[in-house]
Amino acid sequence: MDNSTLITLISLGVVGLFLLGVPIFLVIALWVTGASLVIDFTLANIGVTLFEGLNFFGLLALPLFILTGDLIAAAGIAARLASFAH
Repeated sequence: MDNSTLITLISLGVVGLFLLGVPIFLVIALWVTGASLVIDFTLANIGVTLFEGLNFFGLLALPLFILTGDLIAAAGIAARLASFAH
């Protein structure tokens, strides 16, 4: 079979798994593993590639902004700032 045909079949399988209610992280993991087998990407490189993709300094800001917002809301600073603004 052709690579494009295999990728299409894997993608249709992914849609089927989504419709069956399989968790998203599992479907994406299966999708990446299947696609990497089709394009002859070694499975040993998946972990390294995943780490390199997540090892981005900009991604660190998102959870820290969420944590800061939770701390501001819990301390009551947000309510005082809103009342001061009005």
